Amino acid sequence: MPTDRKIDADVLIVGMGPTGVALAGLLGQNGVTAAVFDKLPGLYPLPRAAGMDHEVMRIAQELRVSRALAPHVVPYRASQYRGVDGQVIKRLASPPPPYRLGWDPMFAFDQPAFETLLRERVATLPSVDVSLECAVTDIGQDDDIAWVDVCRAGTDTVERITGRYLVGCDGGSSFVRRTLGITLTDLGFHENFLVVDALVGDEALAHLPDTQVQYCEPVRPATFVVLAGRHRRWEIMLEPGELPTGPVADADVWRFVERWIKPGEAEIWRSAAYMFHGLVADTWRHGRIFLAGDAAHMTPPFMAQGMAQGMRDAQNLAWKLRQAIGDPRTGDHVLDSYESERRPHVMSTTGRTIELGRLICERDEAAARARDAALRGPHDSDVPVTYRSTFLPPLTDGLVALHTPGAGQILPQPFVAGPDGPVLLDDAAGRGFRLIVTPPMSESDVEVLRTSLTRLDGQVLRIHPAGSALPDDPRAFVEIDNVLTSWLAELGSAVAIVRPDHYVYATASTAEEARTLVDRLVADLEVAGTSIGG
Repeated sequence: MPTDRKIDADVLIVGMGPTGVALAGLLGQNGVTAAVFDKLPGLYPLPRAAGMDHEVMRIAQELRVSRALAPHVVPYRASQYRGVDGQVIKRLASPPPPYRLGWDPMFAFDQPAFETLLRERVATLPSVDVSLECAVTDIGQDDDIAWVDVCRAGTDTVERITGRYLVGCDGGSSFVRRTLGITLTDLGFHENFLVVDALVGDEALAHLPDTQVQYCEPVRPATFVVLAGRHRRWEIMLEPGELPTGPVADADVWRFVERWIKPGEAEIWRSAAYMFHGLVADTWRHGRIFLAGDAAHMTPPFMAQGMAQGMRDAQNLAWKLRQAIGDPRTGDHVLDSYESERRPHVMSTTGRTIELGRLICERDEAAARARDAALRGPHDSDVPVTYRSTFLPPLTDGLVALHTPGAGQILPQPFVAGPDGPVLLDDAAGRGFRLIVTPPMSESDVEVLRTSLTRLDGQVLRIHPAGSALPDDPRAFVEIDNVLTSWLAELGSAVAIVRPDHYVYATASTAEEARTLVDRLVADLEVAGTSIGG
C-alpha cells in the first residue's frame, strides 16, 4: 500500500519496552524502516516480567539473541500451590521433552538482560532509528500517512515525524490509546501487589524453596519464583492503600519478606507496588494506527503471560506490516486480521490467568478451605500435575483456513540433523511462508507446490522422520525426535502451509489439496481476498 508522499520511516513505534523493541527488530532485520521513540533514557527501572514461554524464546531465536540470552534464563521450575495450612493443593509443570517448539516450554528470566540484548540487536540494524528521552506530544493520520509530534530532550522544539503506519507500544497508560479515545474491556481483576527482586546469599538460599510456590493463604497471598543464579522474586498481595503505587524503599520492603529473608541475608535489587489489572482494548486498529503490548491489554502475572502476549502481538503484526508495505497487492483486511486474531487469543489467555489469580487471591478463609478440599480431592489423594502449555489456545479467527486440521496452531519446531550436529529447524531452513511436506509425497508433486508458492516468495521443505538417510537436498531435513512428522501424522495430514509467524494457515493430505489451499492463501492476502477465517 505505497504512498507518493514523503515519509521518514515505514513504521513509527511509540514505546521501547519488550514489545516495541521486538517489533522494531522483526521489521528492521527484514528491511522495513522503523523509527522508535521512548520517553526514558534507558530501561524501565522497576521489576516487571519474570517468566516467558517457548514462543518468546522462538522470537528471541528469530531475532538472533537466544544464544546470548542463555546465561540469563533458566527452565521454569515446577509450581506448587499451597493452601491455607501449607498443604499442596495444585501442581503445574512443563511437559517433558522432546519439546514441541524446540525450547523448554517455560523459562524464568532476567528481563533487563533480555531487553538489553534486544536493544543491542536493534542497534545493529541500519533500517531502525531509535530516539530516547523523547516525548511524544501528539499523534495523527490521514488517508496516506501517520505521524508523531516529538520533543527531544534538552529542546523545546516539536518535530513531526511521518510514517506509513504507527504502533503504540507505550504501556498500560498508553498515550496513543488515550489520544485515540479507545476504551477498555474490564475483565474484573484489580489487585494490589508488592513485587520484590532480591539477590540472595548462600545461607538464605539453602532454606528457600527450590521450586516455584503460590502461597494461597487468605491472610497474605504471595508468589515465590526461582530465577537464574541468586535472583529470587516475590509477589506479595497488599491491602488497599497499604503502599502507594510505584517504587518502594528497601526499608519498607523487609517486613513483607521477613518470612523468607532478613537484612544481611539478601540484597534488595528493586521493588515496586503495582495494581495488577485484567483489561483489553476494545479496538486494536484505528486506520493506520495500531496498539500492541500493554497498550492493548494488561494481564495479571499468574501465568507469566503479560510480556509474552506483547511479544506475540509484535510477531503477528510485524509480518503483516511487512506484507502490506512490501506488496501493493496486499488487501487492507490483512491488517484487520491482527485484531481479529490477537484479541480473542488475549481474551482467552487473560481469562485463564485471572481464574488462576482468583484461586490464589481468595481472602475468605472458609472459601479458601473449600477451595483446598475441592482441589486436593478425596482422602488427600496425590495432587495431579497439570502441564502449563495446555492453557494457551490456537487462533480461532483471522488469516487461517479453520476447516483444516491443526489450522491456527503453531508449527512445531524440531531439531533436525545437520552436518555439525542437531540444529533447530528455523535456523536450518529459514522463515517466511513455508510448505512443510512429509514423505511419501512424490518429487513431482513437491515441484508443483514449489511453483505455486513462488507467488509468496516462500519455500517448500521436505521433512523426513528420524532414522532416515540424510538427503542430498538443501531443502530436505531429517528430524531428530519426530516432533513435526508425528504432529502431522496425528492430524492425518501430509502438508502444512505455514505463515511467517509460524502459525499454521492450513494443512492438507494431498498435493492437489495443498495447491488449492495455497491459491486460497494468495487470494486471502490480496485486495480481493474475502475468505479469511472460513
